[in-house]
Amino acid sequence: MKKLFTTVAVAAAMASPALTQAQFSMPSIPGVGKLMGGSGSADVAGQGDALVRSYVGASKEVLSANAKMATALGLKEQAASAASTADSLGDGATIGALGDGNKVVSDTSGAIAESMAKKPVLDAASKATFAEGLVHLVNGSVKYAGMGKDVSVMGKSLQSANPVQLTKLTSAAWVVSKFPGSASDLFSTVQTAIAFARANDIEVPANAADATAALGTLKL
Repeated sequence: MKKLFTTVAVAAAMASPALTQAQFSMPSIPGVGKLMGGSGSADVAGQGDALVRSYVGASKEVLSANAKMATALGLKEQAASAASTADSLGDGATIGALGDGNKVVSDTSGAIAESMAKKPVLDAASKATFAEGLVHLVNGSVKYAGMGKDVSVMGKSLQSANPVQLTKLTSAAWVVSKFPGSASDLFSTVQTAIAFARANDIEVPANAADATAALGTLKL
């Protein structure tokens, strides 16, 4: 893990404009393409882009879930924050955008957990809204669980990537470094939300148990 964090830092540093300009101004030398990446570089970059898209998709589900559950619990500010972040987060998100999304997930999940701990009484409409949030939350859990293998593979690719490849993998490197913590936090969030739902006669998705189990058994 220490080596991975070092790789992430190097990848970020390699993304500087000066270096990028230097790369594009290099003369064409026979054989250098393979040495500096070639088709392999494109393959790894494509895998990195796919990983970021998967992470964004899973994060948008969790943000949508938090928007619904926060609304049900009367947390208007948190609901608005989660909803707007879900709408703005795109597939090609930068490290900054990914980090902002991650913070909103953490902040809104914390506020929702605090509210649920107070055991509020919800009316029928609020229960229905909370149930909608649970559907998104379980969908997000399924997506997170499905990313485990890809995160592991990308982690290994980052450790063996050449400098040119690293410049194209900064967002993927960020995802790899943050994924274990995000998955662990989501596991706790799902468990708490399901327990609250069952205690308040709120419908729980049929696949909730399987999704939670898959998330809990991720080996990262």
